[in-house]
This record gives sequence, C-alpha cells and structure tokens, in this order.
Amino acid sequence: MNMLRESSRSDARAAIITTLSVALGIALLPAGSYLAYVVVWFGVATAAALSGIAPLTLARRGAIALPFILAALPLLFTRSDELLWSGTVGPATLSVSGAGLRILLTAAAKAWISVQLAILLVRQHPIESIVGSLRALRLPDALATGTGLTVRYLDLLRGEASRMLRARSARSASPLGTTRAQVGGTIPWRARVTGNLTGALFLRAYARATRVEEAANARGATGSLSLGALRERDPRFGAKSGLAMVLFALIAIAGAVLPRF
Repeated sequence: MNMLRESSRSDARAAIITTLSVALGIALLPAGSYLAYVVVWFGVATAAALSGIAPLTLARRGAIALPFILAALPLLFTRSDELLWSGTVGPATLSVSGAGLRILLTAAAKAWISVQLAILLVRQHPIESIVGSLRALRLPDALATGTGLTVRYLDLLRGEASRMLRARSARSASPLGTTRAQVGGTIPWRARVTGNLTGALFLRAYARATRVEEAANARGATGSLSLGALRERDPRFGAKSGLAMVLFALIAIAGAVLPRF
C-alpha cells in the first residue's frame, strides 16, 4: 500500500496532456500526409530514446495496432476513384483504388504512432500516477478507473498469451530430421493454431473478468480504484501544458505545409 501511495504522488498531468495533444494532432492530419507522419514519429522516437526506451523496440510494440486496420481493408476495393489495378480473382472482379490505399495507409500510420504514444506514457509513469493525474484533471472517475483497469489487464493478458505460446511450443517440439510441413509448419496450419489460441485467450480473459467482478462485489467495491489522490503537483505543469499546445500547432503546420501523396 505504501508503494501505491508513493507512486500515485507523481504528477503525470503534463505527460497526459502532451500525449493527448499529439494524438489529436495526428488524428487531424489529412490523408496522405506521409512526410508529416515521419516527422512526428521521429519526434516520438527521440522522446523514447531520451527516456531510455529503444525506438525500434517501441516501434515494434506499436505494431500491435496494425491487425485492427484490417477493418478498413474493404475501402481498398470499394472506392472507385484513382484506379490502380483491376482484375478478376476467381468469380469476382476486384479493383484497387489509390484513394482507398491512401486511406488505409493513413489509418495504419495514425494507429501505429498513437499506440507508441500510449506505450511511452505508461512506461514513463506507473498506472497509479496516471489514474491520480486523470482525477486531478477533473476527468470523470469512470474514465480514470477504466484506464487503470485496461492498462493493468493488458499486462495480464500479455503474460497469459506468452504462457500459452510457451506451452504450445513445448508440446509441438519436432524430432530431428523432420520438415516444417511434417510438424504442421504450413501457413494454413499456423493460421488455424493462431485462431484457436486467440479464442482460448478470449475465453480465459472473460473468465478472469468474471472472477474479478465477483470478488470485487463480495468486497463491496464501488467501481472506483482506491489509489489515493495526487499529492505532489508539478510546479512546471503550466509551462509543460503550453508546450503540448505548441506541439499540437506544429503537427498541424506540418500537415498543411509538407506535401501529400
């Protein structure tokens, strides 16, 4: 408990405002502003390096957002302007448009950089500090509590997924002299195994959430994390918040000045 109280005293308000300002600036960049995305990413990579985090490691972890971009994949084939390719695939006729490709790449770049911003924030400040700072910013308690629980259980799910992958590897050891195809190393097999692992991870996460809810109700939980209030306030909070607004303006200028493709 003492450790939680001490970590909740550090002021993360400026870091939260900076993260949200940069993320909002990225979200408002026009489609096709690839040079602006590169400039913003170099800024994020520099901040990561100064914080002791390897930029390439951060970039690799940010790739966790890319599979969700598949939801925008139909835009690649449904837009009719700027036709890049058209052909027949089996019984279907498909066409790839430049506008759809631009939107897809833009969504991927925005999600990738935004996830890196969130990872950088969590790596710099413990979750207790973030929750206390969100409350100090007068944000709804439900938002602060939801943020804390989300970050906490993402860590737990990552650990659960790692244990499942190690268990699968231990059970799938191949004898010497066998090929990848003989031990199930084909792409369809890997896709099937990945789907099964994802489903099992979802069921385990749901079961864990049910147990946590039952335990919390049994203890009379009110729906709010009891991590204490923010006790140490950064005296340079105003200046740092002003810097966040400057960063937002610079991103907007970069999106307006740098060429789009």
